[in-house]
Amino acid sequence: MGTYRATARLAVALAVLAVSAIAAATAGATASDTIGQTSVGQRLVPAAPGSYRFLQLGAGEPYTVRQELATASPERAQTRTSLAYEESPARLEIIDPLSTPLNLPFGAAWRPWEALEPQVDDSMIRQMDQFAAASPVADGSGSHRPMDFTIDTGDSADNQQLNETQWVRTLLEGGTLDPNSGVNKALYSNLLCPNLLVPGAAEAARYTGVQDYNDYVEGSFPEFYDPNHPAGPHAAWPTYPGLMDRAQQSFTATGLKVPSYVAFGNHDALVQGNAAANAAFELVATGCLKPIGPVPNPENAAALLSSLLSPTNLLSSLLTSPKNVMVVPGDPKRQFVSKKQFKEVFKSGTQADGHGFDFIDPAQESASKGAAGYYSWSPTPGMRFIALDTVAEAGTIVTPTGKFTADGNIDDPQFQWLRGQLQEATAANQLVVIFSHHAPESLTADAPDELAPPCLLNDGHGHDINPGCDLDPRSSQPIHLEADTVNLLHEFPDVIAWIAGHSHVNVVDAFPNPSGPGGFWSIRVAAEADWPQQSRLLQVFDNHDGTLSIFGTILDHVGQSVAPAPGTPAAGMDLNDLASAARTMSFNDLQSGAPQGEGEAKDRNVELLIDDPR
Repeated sequence: MGTYRATARLAVALAVLAVSAIAAATAGATASDTIGQTSVGQRLVPAAPGSYRFLQLGAGEPYTVRQELATASPERAQTRTSLAYEESPARLEIIDPLSTPLNLPFGAAWRPWEALEPQVDDSMIRQMDQFAAASPVADGSGSHRPMDFTIDTGDSADNQQLNETQWVRTLLEGGTLDPNSGVNKALYSNLLCPNLLVPGAAEAARYTGVQDYNDYVEGSFPEFYDPNHPAGPHAAWPTYPGLMDRAQQSFTATGLKVPSYVAFGNHDALVQGNAAANAAFELVATGCLKPIGPVPNPENAAALLSSLLSPTNLLSSLLTSPKNVMVVPGDPKRQFVSKKQFKEVFKSGTQADGHGFDFIDPAQESASKGAAGYYSWSPTPGMRFIALDTVAEAGTIVTPTGKFTADGNIDDPQFQWLRGQLQEATAANQLVVIFSHHAPESLTADAPDELAPPCLLNDGHGHDINPGCDLDPRSSQPIHLEADTVNLLHEFPDVIAWIAGHSHVNVVDAFPNPSGPGGFWSIRVAAEADWPQQSRLLQVFDNHDGTLSIFGTILDHVGQSVAPAPGTPAAGMDLNDLASAARTMSFNDLQSGAPQGEGEAKDRNVELLIDDPR
């Protein structure tokens, strides 16, 4: 029942989620025809046409040389040296219907494969680990640099929940991961849990949700894919008996073999990635009543979420309209996490620097009362990496009518800190790489943080009664969007790249400086959460001709190229089978399937040239 959203990620010999070389198959997964391969050597392409299309291996795709910002010597391959290689009641699937499109940005509220996201992410991590010992592109001497680290560009969790955030840390560090959500009712109580109706321990161990039509009455138009009984728009999809229950079983996550660094995404700090969390929303998330329809008037997005996640409305529906509410096992670990608690989850793990959060400037941490989520560090000589926090604290309410956007912004204290970091990097003659969840084009949420719910008093979950309140006492204004931020970066030619996720698409854009030398590359990478479920390896080279090359290499995860045949019992599927089935579902998705997310050839395997500003 718990859900998890994967992110787009980075490596220098760096990975935007990167992962290490293992010769044998990982426990729980058989050998795969995709393991140890990049998309330069082979790509996944659709097989024969049909109402549900499976995938197969196809020809690879070479690097596209991009020279919008510089022109380099044709002999650079011989002279270059490497610089770096680097399930919830509050989950509102009903606001993402196939039958009634809404004029709201909730297209990611449900995905048919979302219960398999932990297995997909582990599959990508095992692929990235294949390239930890040696980068895919050699320097002039023929040497392949070991991977320095990986970057997670945000939306690690899906719904700001503690259980999801802890899963992310386990995926990055390795260990036993239990993707199930729901506990025996004898072990937990909640105001929204009418004890006689709540499922017991047996159901708590299984999947309970919209993808099991045995759990509720699906009506005349089944919106969702139940792999036991595909129906409605998904009638042509394969039957995989027991798949949803199989997805809930614990497995051993491999973990990354290089350090990993995390940035905040809107889904890490906002409910559904849109709304600032309050006490009522949290009561629903940890409770036993899940709204399943119908969708109220969507004219006002804020009112829509407040209505669906209202404890009073849910209790009323249970008594008067039981078909609109599903009774599910509760779980205290579905509590929301404040930004401070999100950081604490990663700081309490096994990586000594807290996955980057230990690098937060103590002065910024103190002044923000623990809310600061931005930091910088220099993992290799001559380079500085800056992680930005682009979450719009106000819940991305951007109009008086309550319209939502999933986009982000940068508040003024962080903007001034960023200016100081760029000045320090220039003085130290360091190349600068920015990473964040939102790319420059996605900095559009023009709302001050102070519009978030007020901070009142702490509750029993270790945070304010309104988990999404604005903890930072400093004024957020003026809020800085794309134009401000790009103009700032153009003041500092040492900035060479900005790596981001959010849009779930492979896109590479040049940002030349219109008023002088310099400029930078914006590099966005598709997410494991949607087709094509890819990540990107990044390498920075000094060509020793006055230019730098940034190589971006696209990776598919190690799921088998061909998914299990229809009718295959899920009980016998291993981790590679599960990841393969999820990828094929994402290709066929009726809302965000192929070719969305792939980008053009010039956005995938690339060599990005830029003048060396040093």
